Amino acid sequence: MKKWVKIMEKNDLFDMDSVDLYECINGMKFELQSRNFEYKKLQNKIENMKEKFPKIRDIFEDEEPSELTIEESSMLIKIVNLYREILRIEEYEIFFLGGGQAYKYFRKMEIIE
Repeated sequence: MKKWVKIMEKNDLFDMDSVDLYECINGMKFELQSRNFEYKKLQNKIENMKEKFPKIRDIFEDEEPSELTIEESSMLIKIVNLYREILRIEEYEIFFLGGGQAYKYFRKMEIIE
């Protein structure tokens, strides 16, 4: 069983410390890579673009400023937009993860049956 799933079974999100919560979110992101085709496709697209444009890879990985050509600048914008799409997918998953936890919490508090 995945470590983040074990943490979720052992604790409610509301009872977790920030380290456990971070592990759960990272675990969910890792799982998305294997079960969400769109998510994996976006990540592969970004990786291919970074390989084609090493200056852009350096900006993301080394956080070093660099002068870019117009083509590289355009590619950087495309990559940032792809990262936004990835973030949208992650936020969607986190929202429903939290919703499930809220349901458990409300039942525990006997707010709902």
